[in-house]
Amino acid sequence: MIQVKLAKRKGYCFGVRRAIEMVEKALEEGPYPIWTLGPVIHNPVVVEELARKGVRIAKDVSQVDSGTLILRTHGTTLEERRRIPRTVRLIDATCPFVSRAQQEASAHAAAGRRVLIVGDKDHPEVKGILSHAGPDALCVKDASEIGGALLEHLGVRVGLVAQTTSRKADVERVMKELKKKGICVDVSNTICTATEERQQATSELARECDLVLVVGGRTSANTRQLLRIAKENSAEAYLVESAEDVLPEWFKGKHSVGVTAGASTPDRVIKEVVGKVEELEKTSLEQEIEEAHEEPGQEQADVRQPETQEQVSSQEPQESPSESQPEEEKTPEQLYDETFKTLREGDIVKGKVMSVDENGALVDVGYKSEGLVPAHEFQRRGGLGPEQVAPGDEIMVYVLSVDSNEGGLRLSKRKADEEIAWKKLEQAYLEQDIVEAPVAQEVKGGLVVDVGVRGFVPASQVERGYVNDLSKYVGQTLRMKVLELDRSKNRVILSQRVVLEEEHERLCKETWETIAEGQVRTGIVKGITDFGVFVDLGGVDGLLHISELSWGRVNHPSEVVREGQELEAKVLKIDRERGRISLGRKQVLPDPWDDVDEKYPVGAVVKGEVTRTAPFGAFVQIEPGVEGLVHISEISQQHIAKPEDVVNSGDTVMVKVLRTRPEERKISLSIRQADQVLLESRSSEEDSEIPAEAAVELSAEEAEQPAIEEAAQPEEVPVADESAAKAESEEPSEKAEAEEAVCGAVEAEEAVEETAEEPAEEPAEEPAQEFAEEAAEEAVEAAVPSEEGQAEAPVCDAVEPEEAVAESAEAPAGAGEPSEEPAEEEKLEEPAEKREEAAEGQAEPEDLG
Repeated sequence: MIQVKLAKRKGYCFGVRRAIEMVEKALEEGPYPIWTLGPVIHNPVVVEELARKGVRIAKDVSQVDSGTLILRTHGTTLEERRRIPRTVRLIDATCPFVSRAQQEASAHAAAGRRVLIVGDKDHPEVKGILSHAGPDALCVKDASEIGGALLEHLGVRVGLVAQTTSRKADVERVMKELKKKGICVDVSNTICTATEERQQATSELARECDLVLVVGGRTSANTRQLLRIAKENSAEAYLVESAEDVLPEWFKGKHSVGVTAGASTPDRVIKEVVGKVEELEKTSLEQEIEEAHEEPGQEQADVRQPETQEQVSSQEPQESPSESQPEEEKTPEQLYDETFKTLREGDIVKGKVMSVDENGALVDVGYKSEGLVPAHEFQRRGGLGPEQVAPGDEIMVYVLSVDSNEGGLRLSKRKADEEIAWKKLEQAYLEQDIVEAPVAQEVKGGLVVDVGVRGFVPASQVERGYVNDLSKYVGQTLRMKVLELDRSKNRVILSQRVVLEEEHERLCKETWETIAEGQVRTGIVKGITDFGVFVDLGGVDGLLHISELSWGRVNHPSEVVREGQELEAKVLKIDRERGRISLGRKQVLPDPWDDVDEKYPVGAVVKGEVTRTAPFGAFVQIEPGVEGLVHISEISQQHIAKPEDVVNSGDTVMVKVLRTRPEERKISLSIRQADQVLLESRSSEEDSEIPAEAAVELSAEEAEQPAIEEAAQPEEVPVADESAAKAESEEPSEKAEAEEAVCGAVEAEEAVEETAEEPAEEPAEEPAQEFAEEAAEEAVEAAVPSEEGQAEAPVCDAVEPEEAVAESAEAPAGAGEPSEEPAEEEKLEEPAEKREEAAEGQAEPEDLG
């Protein structure tokens, strides 16, 4: 008795199944002819089936000039891809793992590493990877091929990539050998997880069995690898492409036979091989029983053999006369009747519709006369519309009665449909196949479906979760499995939930096998929360955090996405142990900071919106994703205690660009300077409209006003608080940097300012004010013209004292310049020094001025 064991992992992998589905879909859609660049997979049985359906195999791209071209699962070279005509529809069926290996090879080459591939250099997959790895890429089969000549070509930096069907142990040995030679190796794990699982399962199977049959194509690399693994584990192993290759002599003396299959082998071929093994075992047992019975009487059979032959020969002449007797001649009526079918009550036959009217349809089933199918036979259950038939249609009918005398024939289509339906349901129930049927109506507790007979789907078996409204399913077609079948009670219970859960589990498994950090995946928005969005990536949900939805500020995810929306997202992080995936959507969108320098040059005045305020300033968004800081000193011309005194969140303001740092994603802005620019532009427009005869008077006023403003400026910046004056007169961009670094020290700084401003304000005001008023009076007197022609000289002469006034007034507030005030003013600087010492532990001195 031979025990047959199947490997835990066998048959089609995700990439192969995906490629077959692509070919099947292309056969339906066109354009035709349908070509594959080489065999789409390495399995002759599948390739022959596709060829019978009309799929052609092109050995070279030059053979294809029209129709549809499908790239095989092993991929192709860059050169072949470039040669594909644009007139051809291209479908890329390259396995995702092969595509990843090509990308890894390209990345190594771009990083300046010499690419070394572990695999079969003559395999089409390896040829495709080599085309992406640069002109200096090399290929080795295993560690034994690493020698002196190869090491000379490699250099000191190597990017190691493996053929997807390679053995992990072979790759590890190559890596160790390279490291022994002092070569820096950067390894990319490109071995297909499905291939690795099948190799492990084959290894376990070979250790348990006397004989292993590896089912798959002889040209398939992963199938040959499985054969090699089986033999390495001390098992007798054979590679078979189909059941026809199985030989009976392999099983003599064997007690256990293992069956495994490569990733390109369909399940039905595996079943055929297992069936052949069982058949050979049964035949072998029968032969053993016959031999056991024949052995005792063998001599007697040999003795009687001549006599038996003589009896046979003597009987032959006696039979020949009877055979030579002529048959009775048949009447014309009998010959005519033989041209028709012999029908019996209960037969199910195919018929052709001859005519249709309100009474029903006349159907020709090859009998003497047509049979009538009543009109009500075409009505379907649950209010579904009647089935439409027309002359020439072929339908299956059930023979209700045959009247041989009158030639009458009664037929039923509904009964035929029911009989066929029950047979299909019984087969689907035994083999757990999927049944498709429309929903006829909603009833209490579930749905009624038309599967040829009345079927019932409980409400709990409609979806994976709870369904509140079942009426929306009426008229839809469901994909279900049979849970319960009892023909005697006319009872059929079906479930769509089982199908959905199996598909979800399969999708979940495939997604976890193929997903990797850095990939861009397409998913469906399944749920929206305050903190982010849950995206279905194919059986697995990933979290798209609100901060990763857009480059701009998002208050709620519903502002950006909606439930059911399909979107692309980048895989940021994978936690397989906890089953969590973190996604990012903004990574696949254009980064607004890439061209900030071009869009917002220094000095530009743009409109923005205040998004939030802080003790040290306000943040202004000038476009979604680009937000800059307006330091508190750049908010207003006047000194303010907090930004909220002037601006609040949501305000629209004009800002001037002071400095951009795209690499740090920072931009410094100024509201104060933007207002000054706008004010100056308006003043220049007004000046251009002033009449020429008022030029002298305006010159005098212009000479007077700046002098007064410059002289009065020290009122805003007290001379005694020199450190505070320096901090406010620094470059705005440096202030922004300082305040960003010392956000925590703002409260201490404001406390020091309050104590330093009060005593320092009065002493600085009087001398500066008197000096400014004297300079302004002199400028006005000098600017008064005695005659119209002498106006320009006094005005020009007034400029120099005005500049002197401005310099003397600005000197105490200059950033980084030594103070020229008397010793009494130096005493007033002591509070500022104490202020610097107080903030010294929280910020750098140069940042605080």
